[in-house]
Amino acid sequence: MINVKKLLQGNIPDKYNDKIFWYASKVEITDKKVDIYIDNQNIVGFDDVELNIKKISDLIQLEQHNSNNLENVLISSGSFLFINEKLVVTQRDLNTKYDPGYWTTPAGRCDRTIFDTAIKETIEEIEIRDKHNNVLFPKIAEKFISNDSDIKFYPTSFQNKKLPIKTYNINLFLDNVLIETTKAWMLFSNGVNTLEFRVPIFTTIKEENLKFINPEFKTKTGLKTIEELEKLKCVPALAQLLKEMLCNRRKIKHT
Repeated sequence: MINVKKLLQGNIPDKYNDKIFWYASKVEITDKKVDIYIDNQNIVGFDDVELNIKKISDLIQLEQHNSNNLENVLISSGSFLFINEKLVVTQRDLNTKYDPGYWTTPAGRCDRTIFDTAIKETIEEIEIRDKHNNVLFPKIAEKFISNDSDIKFYPTSFQNKKLPIKTYNINLFLDNVLIETTKAWMLFSNGVNTLEFRVPIFTTIKEENLKFINPEFKTKTGLKTIEELEKLKCVPALAQLLKEMLCNRRKIKHT
């Protein structure tokens, strides 16, 4: 029997990798804090998975009537990777079912904790090479991964005046036992019944002629300013991030 605990530990058959995930029985949201409750049997899969589990398509159809108290909601996680104060984005495949050709950031449904999923998806979808074709990222990601409750790479000045981002304190419970505490940006997408998290990552790379690659999907990938992203079609999470940053930028100019 596959359950959440085995999924989080990676103890599942290879044929089910990236095909089964967990969902939250309950989510409680306040202005600064999000508590996520998952039960050991909360497993979902795509329609082609031959297991006696809930289907993602079934949960997507559910409607949530209270945005601060969610039930049976899908969870996704990823990152906003800022380099030299620009955002690393990648274009979705033109043949995908949802948002074909739209620009996005690394993300995926959770088959592990919020933070671990964010790092996993970033490493899978973003590779950065210098002018000599040496890999700069994800090699630097090794220092990002920590078993401690604090995110070691989180800069104390991450809410700077140029790129302000609102984050929430995330508490993740498995069978009412706290298994992770982290910080992340958040958006609830009602149309797909998914609570989306993005861990902000800030770094500086002084190399010139950087090459950006999406190793997983082989689609266009690169650095974009806020102004450049405004002219592109972006997935809802990225569009909302841009709206928030532009709003905060205007507030700062008027203070």
